[in-house]
Amino acid sequence: MSDSANGRLRRDPLSGAWTVIAPGRGARPHDASGSAAPAAATDCPFCEGHEGMTPPELDALRPAGGAPDTPGWTVRVVPNLYPVFEGGHEVIVHSPHHDVALSAQPLAEVTDVVTMYQRRIAAHCEAGAAAVTVILNQGRAAGASLFHPHSQVFATPIVPPVLVAELEQFARHELKYGRCLLCDMLDTALDEGSRVVFDEPLAAWAPQASRWPYELRLAPRVHESDVLRTDPRHLAAALKRALGALAAATDDGPLNAWLHVAPCGDRSGGISAPFHWHVEIAPRLTTHAGFELGTGIAVNPVDPQDAAARLRSVLPPAPA
Repeated sequence: MSDSANGRLRRDPLSGAWTVIAPGRGARPHDASGSAAPAAATDCPFCEGHEGMTPPELDALRPAGGAPDTPGWTVRVVPNLYPVFEGGHEVIVHSPHHDVALSAQPLAEVTDVVTMYQRRIAAHCEAGAAAVTVILNQGRAAGASLFHPHSQVFATPIVPPVLVAELEQFARHELKYGRCLLCDMLDTALDEGSRVVFDEPLAAWAPQASRWPYELRLAPRVHESDVLRTDPRHLAAALKRALGALAAATDDGPLNAWLHVAPCGDRSGGISAPFHWHVEIAPRLTTHAGFELGTGIAVNPVDPQDAAARLRSVLPPAPA
């Protein structure tokens, strides 16, 4: 990783934790409003017609054709103007519409967004990244500086420690039981029933050790190691439905979501395991305070069974 003004990757010898020192991030623009939509979108760089307010686009879906950096797109990818990693931090703008959340978009449009996730993951892996993480920040309290719905892509020169830890758990479980850890976790949730929100090609359930109120995990019902081979409609349908239920249950509360996929190529650090890709969704309804930060132990005031029951009660119909 280069020592640039926009991103310095450093490792703490005491904890082993990695940090990116990114002073340039402090200059990124913020909507004047909080989590609510601004009254006008005249200054939003992600709205259609404002293509000149962003760096040149890297990719886009343009059903009717047209030149890059012009109107007519349905999903658009641009470099983040205030990157954590130079050349490895992108924004995927979900649609030209300033105030339509991903959960409220038609299934076909969400499928286009997921298709773009797959395209960008593949592009970064081919370009030599060690790992690619796709994230969604929704609401000011979850870190979203601009209201216009968008996701972000991070291509990292190392496999992030959280993913390394997951790979190690997958490897230990496979060595001991000869099975996929996430498959067994999902089977346990389905057998219990009370923590399951829906069970379709992708299932959604509340983890037994949920760290946040209404935390959800989404994963293919049948073991699937490579997200690039999945049907994007399946992930799109699950995301749309899960986010819709969370919006209803939390009154459009802030949340973070991230897509964990296997490291690119053979860059897993020698850890061999039957990885199972998945999405984690963390509503940000509580604040991690001194105990959580000092011990690494989360405190969750909502029982996962109660959270799942509430989400089932407001679950939107499966999209056609």
